[in-house]
Amino acid sequence: MKKLLVVLLCVAIGVLSMATLASAISPGYTGETGATAGIGINGTVHDLRRHNTLVGYKSNPPDYLDRLCIFCHAPHHAYRLSTAGALGTGPLAPADYTYLPLWNHTVTTQSFIPYNNGPDEPVDGPKRSQAIDNFDRIGASSLLCLSCHDGTIAVNEYGHAPQDTKSRSAGGSTISAQYNIGKDGYLANHHPIGFPYAAVATDTEIIDPNVAVFDHSLDAFYGSPAVFPVPQEPVANFLWGGKMECTTCHAVHNKGNSGEKLLYVSDQNSNLCFSCHAKGDKTTSGITP
Repeated sequence: MKKLLVVLLCVAIGVLSMATLASAISPGYTGETGATAGIGINGTVHDLRRHNTLVGYKSNPPDYLDRLCIFCHAPHHAYRLSTAGALGTGPLAPADYTYLPLWNHTVTTQSFIPYNNGPDEPVDGPKRSQAIDNFDRIGASSLLCLSCHDGTIAVNEYGHAPQDTKSRSAGGSTISAQYNIGKDGYLANHHPIGFPYAAVATDTEIIDPNVAVFDHSLDAFYGSPAVFPVPQEPVANFLWGGKMECTTCHAVHNKGNSGEKLLYVSDQNSNLCFSCHAKGDKTTSGITP
């Protein structure tokens, strides 16, 4: 009996130790509330380490140092701008990749069909801007996101010669269907990206980007403990060269945001949507802060 108790005690201590380790490495992120928003990438859906418990996003094989950053960034021999030519080492990025923050993840070369709301979209009058046919190109910051999210590249395909072989991975599994944005290059039924915000702001139901704000004043009510020094931040600050991109709404590193799904603000009561779309009142949508 004593031996059994000793064995059970050892097992319990072992489980506790493992749980403590996992907790220290991956504090957890539900993706559904703002409770862990703004605290950093650890434990989010962008944490691909082996100790992350999120199903479908573990790196296999795991990085030998269990790093978070290596999946997207590297300090040396990362992608080079296409204009580098024969200079330097590391792969040359396609010409559209004009933003490469020490980028290490394999990039997509897929062509994309931009947003289109159908053949009966308004072609004149005050709603003309809803056609959104003035795409220049999808911005480089969005292309980096699509290099995982379009499903053509494995989420853990990263690293290039002459990097240490232990800092490279050929990948294995692509992103799950729920988060596959741009499958087969088709973005026509997803929120438009890569368009000049000011061009659609001529619509009276689209708020001027210098007037539109991400409102953090409701954070506490929506369940986020974060306190931001600027309670209302102009949406213009989140545009890329005046264009709407993926990172206009999403904080990929889970910093500076207060909403679920890595959103800069919660979409509770469509708060995020009403930040730009003047189709309702986000402060009186049936809530009492």
